[in-house]
Amino acid sequence: MHLQRLFIALVALTFFFSTDVFSQAADPRKPSGKKSPILVGPVFGYNKSMHTGGFASIVGDVQCPTFETGTDNGYYFGFSGEYLLGDPKNANSSIIARVVYDYQPASFSVDGDKYPSKLLGSSTSSQVVESSVNHVTVVKYSLVNMEVMYRFNLPGTMLGLTAGPQFGIPMGGTQEQRFELAFDPANPVQFVAPTLPGSLQLSDNSIAGKNGYKPEYADDTKTSIRLYSGDIIDKSPFRLGLKFGAQYEILAGSLLFVPAVYYNLGLTKVNTGDNWTVSALQIGADLRFSL
Repeated sequence: MHLQRLFIALVALTFFFSTDVFSQAADPRKPSGKKSPILVGPVFGYNKSMHTGGFASIVGDVQCPTFETGTDNGYYFGFSGEYLLGDPKNANSSIIARVVYDYQPASFSVDGDKYPSKLLGSSTSSQVVESSVNHVTVVKYSLVNMEVMYRFNLPGTMLGLTAGPQFGIPMGGTQEQRFELAFDPANPVQFVAPTLPGSLQLSDNSIAGKNGYKPEYADDTKTSIRLYSGDIIDKSPFRLGLKFGAQYEILAGSLLFVPAVYYNLGLTKVNTGDNWTVSALQIGADLRFSL
């Protein structure tokens, strides 16, 4: 909740400083008095995170799949500093450094086989039917990223191209895997299985947990079984990325408002045991003022 409030406050700040109140102020990129080559300010934006490469199911069962791709909506915010190269009044290029908090979640879903179930609310074994199931994993992944980018404006325009490396330290990473009955409103069903000590058993197949986690029903209607919920297993301690994109500089009073679109390509793996990587399409903005 604190992160959401901060994000809203930064957005509100953008609109405030975009009014005509400051329209007579000096261009921060071309300061008439101070001529400082340094600009600083907050950054914020939206992540369309894309997890690819695949990771193994928590459950060592032939019926459990490999999760290949997953996406979700996230966000980022932080602080940037820009150093103008050459004369600040006419600088067409710069070095931009940022420190940002990045939230890059994902949801994976893979169709499974048929499993025995019974009509929801039925207490008789004669109501057992075969139902479709889904294997679902929900990932919450966050990092503190440090990046250094080179910016070059196309001659005669305020449109700039940027590129550079990003170095990330994961601050949090959890995953939850569930085994779910596909919902059919015409014939709502639930798992047949009783709960056995330390595990859940579906028909003649046992589903066991990992890292000491005991599977449990995720809902009262017994339509979803939580197989694992906890930290990302064997999470890598470092992420290296390559970030590149385009930005456009807009004078907003005494501030420079810089909307931008980036592609953040993950070069290293999320965990040490799989080829799982995370990249993101990022849409956001920087606010900068001259020191």
